[in-house]
Order: sequence, then C-alpha cells, then structure tokens
Amino acid sequence: MNRNPLKRVLVVDDEPMIVSLLSSILRSKGWDVTEARSGTDGIDQLDRGRFDVILTDLVMPGDSGIDLLRASKEIHPDVEVILMSGYATADTAIEAMRNGAFHYIMKPLKSEEVVNIVEKAYSHRQLQRENLFLKSEIRAAHHVQSVVGDSEPILRLIATLQGISGVDEPVLLAGEHGTGRGFFARIVHFHSRRSAELCVPVHCAGVPEEALVAELFGGPYTIEDQTSVPHSGKMELANHGTLYLADFPEAGQEVLERMDRFLAEKTVVPYGETEPVPLDIRVIASSAVPTEELARRGNVPPTLLKALEPGIVRIPALREHLEDVPLLLHHFLQEANRERRKPLRGFTSSAITTLEAYDWPGNVRELRDLVRTIAGKKKQGTMIDATDIPPEILYRNLRKHLPQ
Repeated sequence: MNRNPLKRVLVVDDEPMIVSLLSSILRSKGWDVTEARSGTDGIDQLDRGRFDVILTDLVMPGDSGIDLLRASKEIHPDVEVILMSGYATADTAIEAMRNGAFHYIMKPLKSEEVVNIVEKAYSHRQLQRENLFLKSEIRAAHHVQSVVGDSEPILRLIATLQGISGVDEPVLLAGEHGTGRGFFARIVHFHSRRSAELCVPVHCAGVPEEALVAELFGGPYTIEDQTSVPHSGKMELANHGTLYLADFPEAGQEVLERMDRFLAEKTVVPYGETEPVPLDIRVIASSAVPTEELARRGNVPPTLLKALEPGIVRIPALREHLEDVPLLLHHFLQEANRERRKPLRGFTSSAITTLEAYDWPGNVRELRDLVRTIAGKKKQGTMIDATDIPPEILYRNLRKHLPQ
C-alpha cells in the first residue's frame, strides 16, 4: 500500500526489533512512519518534522516516554501520544494521562490493537482540529443563514448558486467589497455534497506572500524557545471539503502559480515534503476586480483564469437591488437585538425612505454595520428614525439630486 504523507506517525522504542515490526505494520496500513531508537532521538525528531501520532515506549535509557510526551505537548500541542510499556503500574498510567497521553497499552503488543489505537488517535486529532476551527468560525459569525432579498437580481443569483452547488467544479464569485462574497461561498459549500466537511477561508488581500504560502501549504513557526518547527497548511485542513480564497488576485505570484498547478493536477507538495500529495478540494475564489480587468493586469496565470471561468458568478452591488433594503434593515436589526439584548421596535418610514435612497458604496456590509452602530446607541423599545442616520449619508443623498 502507498504511504500517505498526510498521516504521519513517529515510532519510538529502544528495541530495534519492535521499532522495525511496528513500522512495517503501520506502513502496510498507509502510514508515513518515522523511526526513533530512544526518547532523546524522538524529541530531536519533533524539531525536524510534524506528526499526527507518536507511539512510544515508556521506559528507555535517557529521556523516557513521559519526557517525550511532555516535549511533544510543548512543541506540537495537538499531537496524540500513545505510550507502550511492559512494566505498567497504576501510577505510571495516571501520570501518562495527566500529561495528555491519548492511550496506554501493554506489551506484548498485538498488531491489530496497535493499528486500531493509532487510527483512533488520528481520528481524534482530526476531530479536535476541526472542532477548534469550527468554534473559531462560529465566534466570527460565519454561519450560513437564508439569503435576504426577493428582488430579481437576488432571485437570479439564488438560482445560479443552486445550479453550481450540485457540481464540483471551481467557482469564482465576482463582486464588489461588502457584497457578501464569503457568505455566498458558504451557501455554495453547505448546499454541496461536501457540506459535512469544512469550508476553510483564506484571505489573500494584504497578506505577505511568504506568510500566505505558509498558511496554505504549511511552513515553519517559532515556539517559545525560538525553535522553528513545521505546521500543516489550510490546504490539508480543507481536504474533502471546500477552500475559499477571498480576493485571490491579491495573492502573490507563487501562490497563484501553485493554485494553478493544484487545479490542473489535484496535488500539492506540503511543506517539508518532496513528493506531491493528492487532495480532494473544491476551490471557491472571489475577486472584487472584474474578470476583464484581471486578464488585462496579467498577474493571474491565464490557465488559472480559464479554470475558473466556467464557474463565474456575479454578486450584484446593493445599489442594483435597493428594493431589498427594507428587508435587509429588519434582518440586521433582528440580529442586533439578539446580540445586544436591548431590542428596538424597528424603523420609521422616514428612516427607510432615506436609506432606500442611498447608493451604499460599501454594499450590504455597510448597511449591516450602520444598523449595528445605530442600534448600540438607541434606548430599548425605541425606533430608528431619519434623525439617527449619519449626516454623510444625508449629504450623499442630497448631492445625487443637485444639478451637476
């Protein structure tokens, strides 16, 4: 069976025969195995590579399995460690668990038991990573709700999104800043066959290229003692799910070229590896720059644009569907009422008329932020009136009606 560089295990024992046997068994199950013949060697390996699971003997000359366990939790806190021992006591088992061991197994080892526990440890690690990621998504309010709006442009958009959600090709969401491109990317993901997996966002604008390469494909990071250790990238996290590249044209040349190769070959070379690894990822990209302008700029590889071209979806600016403004105002006021626990009654007709006349250069995001700002200043039980609207909006409305 071919090894899987995405499933990495470090096997540590001072008995060469045990190391050789365990390595052979795990490799036959597709694991990428690194061997170490002592606890000290195992700790050194932590500085050179990243692992999902560590399978280590407890009693060894020099650094013990407990020492390796403690070191691993400092360097790679999310790694799962399984301790093996032929001299187990209740005290050592308790100490192992207190230090964060995943499991504690007795020698002589049974190959089936070892494989099962290692696989369970890997599954547990993946679940922990996904849960951590999902919690951060929830805290950032990146949950998908119903699309708000019943105008013709929004109904056309919904129909288009429903059509592309059922296929698995790349998507390019083209729209101005603030139109909700990230929101619509999640709509596509959560209505696709990948909805049970992660939708992993990566924001390309304003990020130095070296940092963006590391975020996507893995790279080194520095721990407390200034040691540089590798970490996996968002591409691995998005495997079997969706990768959302926000403002992808703002990424550097290396990132664009590597994404171009990925869409062509469906493989990446993770940091620290030399061989390409297959990944099953649907890519959704977004751009505030019109596609015609992207072609003229020339910084995006033509083959990448061609790969995204069949999946282009245009997100309308809010000024193109101002009839949805009243619905959006009430929707975001309901959100603000839930968040602030000081509910307001709604908007006066004069406030709605004023806000419907505004052209919203910041689109739906500007509308949402305005509602939240005004709601935070109002007394509970009151209504938002035209007098609560910032003067710059009134001035912009006035200028629209002045002779040029």
